[in-house]
Amino acid sequence: MAETSPLMRPKAKKRTRTYTISLANRKPRGGGHERLGEILAAAKALFAEQGVENVTTREIAARVGISQAALFTYYRNKDEILTRLMEAAFSDLARKLDSIEHSSSDPREWLRQLIAGYLEFGLENPDEYRVAFLLVKKRRRTSGQLDEQPGIIQTVGLPVFRQLEFKIAQAMTDGTLRKSLGPPALVAQALWASIHGLTSLLIVRPRPHFPWADIDVLIRTETEMLLGGLLEREV
Repeated sequence: MAETSPLMRPKAKKRTRTYTISLANRKPRGGGHERLGEILAAAKALFAEQGVENVTTREIAARVGISQAALFTYYRNKDEILTRLMEAAFSDLARKLDSIEHSSSDPREWLRQLIAGYLEFGLENPDEYRVAFLLVKKRRRTSGQLDEQPGIIQTVGLPVFRQLEFKIAQAMTDGTLRKSLGPPALVAQALWASIHGLTSLLIVRPRPHFPWADIDVLIRTETEMLLGGLLEREV
C-alpha cells in the first residue's frame, strides 16, 4: 500500500493548555503581603519569559498555586499587576540614583557614578529592568488596532527622568557640563538613551550570544566616552 502523503494526513488536534492546581500545590488561605509578593514575583518571571501580552492571570495564579478567583482578591487584573511591578522597579532605580547623588558632591564624580551605577542596576536586576523598560503593555483601541499604553511610564518613570534632567541643569549652571550641547531636557534624553542602549543590549544579548569585552572595562569605556562629550573642558 502506498504511503499516505503528509499533506493528506488529518491534522492532529491542537492541545489546549490547562492550568489545574493540585491540592498538594494549593496555597493556604490568607498570606496578606506575603501573597501579594508571591503574585508579583510569579508575574515578573512569566512576563520576562513570555512577554506581557502572552501571559494570562490564570497562568500567574497557577504558578503561585492559587485559583484565578483568589488572585483577583489581591489584584483586579493583569494591568494592575504590571503597574505594581513597574512602580517597584522604578522605585528601586530611583533609590539607587538617589544614593549616588548623596555619595558625591563633585558634579563630575556624580556623573561618572551615575552612568556606571545605572548600568550596574540593570545588570544586577535584569528582570526588574525588563519590566521597567523593555516590556510593553498595549491596549486595544476601538478600531481593533493595538496602541501602546503610555500612562504607566509617564506616572512612575517620568519623575526619575525629571530628577536626572534637574541635575544636568544644575551641572550646566555651575559650568561642569557644556551648555552648547542644548537644553537640559535634550542632554538628559541623549544621556539616558546611551546608557539604556548598552544596558538593554547586555541584558537581551548576553554572552555567548555576542562576544562582549570584559564588562567592567566596557562600562568604564562607555562612561569615559560619554563624559568626554558632556564635560566642559577645564582651562
